[in-house]
This record gives sequence, C-alpha cells and structure tokens, in this order.
Amino acid sequence: MNRIQSPIFELENVRVIREGGTTLKISRFQFHRGTIYGIVGPVGSGKTTLLECLVGRLKPTEGKILYENEKYAKSWLGKLKIPPEILFFEQIRINSAEAVREYVQKKIPDRVDYVRRQYYSRVPLNDEWKMPMQGLSKGQSLRLNLIVAIESDPKVLIIDDYGSNFDSKMKREFNRGLAYSARSRGATIILATADMGDVRSVASVVVALDNGHISKVRSLKKQS
Repeated sequence: MNRIQSPIFELENVRVIREGGTTLKISRFQFHRGTIYGIVGPVGSGKTTLLECLVGRLKPTEGKILYENEKYAKSWLGKLKIPPEILFFEQIRINSAEAVREYVQKKIPDRVDYVRRQYYSRVPLNDEWKMPMQGLSKGQSLRLNLIVAIESDPKVLIIDDYGSNFDSKMKREFNRGLAYSARSRGATIILATADMGDVRSVASVVVALDNGHISKVRSLKKQS
C-alpha cells in the first residue's frame, strides 16, 4: 500500500472497559494523513478515552491500535513509547520571568522569526511578545501554547476540548493555522469537542461519538 494512502492510525475491535462498564467500543476506524478530524460528542461519550488510546496513555482492554501500520513499542518497564512526532496538546501555565520570545526561542528556535511576524507583529500583540510568561492571562497563555504546538510541526496534533476557551477571533486564527498545517505540511489533526460549532469550519471529517460508539461519520469538505 502506498505510504501516502495508508492510514496513520488504524483501530481494530478496540474496547475500553472501566469500572461501571464499557467507555469505548470501536470495531474499525482509520485516521488518514493530512486530514483534520473533529471528534464530537457530549461529556461522557468517550472522546477523551479515544484520544488517550491514540497517544498511548491508555491501553485498550481489547483490540489494537496501529500507528503507521505498527503497534507502539514498549520500554523495558512495559510502558508504551510514543513517537515524538505525535503531540497531545496540553495547556500549561508557566510561572517564569522569561519573556514570550525567549520561551518560543527555547521551544522552536528555527521558527522564532516566523512566529513573531505571523502572530505578534500587530499592536498590541507586539508588546505581548516581550512580556514575561508569568504576566500572561489565561487566554494569552492558551494562545501561546497553541502557537508553539502548531509551529513545532508535529506529524500528528491532538487537541482535547478544542475551542472551549476561544473567542471568535482566536478561533478563526487557529482554524487558519491548523488548515495550513494539514494542507501544506501534511499533518493529521484530531480535535475533540462537545460543540459541533467549534470544528464545523475547520474539520474535513466529523466523527460523532455516543456512549463510546461511533454513531456517525460525516465528510464536511475536502481540503484544497
């Protein structure tokens, strides 16, 4: 099978059983390269469980998950070894006196100039570029973390609760960034949310979860 056509993730007869019952049951599903997926469902539908399985934080009770046609390797302690090109986004508040530009320099040194021009060149954002990390608001910190995640150019970017703390301007900005990353860099992006509106304008494929099952798969648009 051609590498470009082959799925990046493949789930086969995956079942997760926790105390109280089954939280995830997917007979078969494939995630493909360069595509933005929206995983949509109410609280308790299995979204976070699915994401944790994909990034190896949770081992399915039954079935298998393949990444690039292979199972995840294990460390000598038996823990799954997740390839560094898979990024599970997490919001981190950093209480540091170092400036935003210094943080970006440390995280993605080859993208500093691009990040400044693309995200921090407009007033008043150019002042934020020089601010200490500890002085950022929750929204500013979220924005910075997402910028670093997108611009670190992961092969797979997975974000839980996407859009839950966005205003409309931030949503448009990151939708554009994610679309560019998928279209031009070939990244596979998986966004989980309880609100279809958070992913409607950016996702190519929406997967609806209901009580741990895939209830619907809908193609919204083709990326061009």
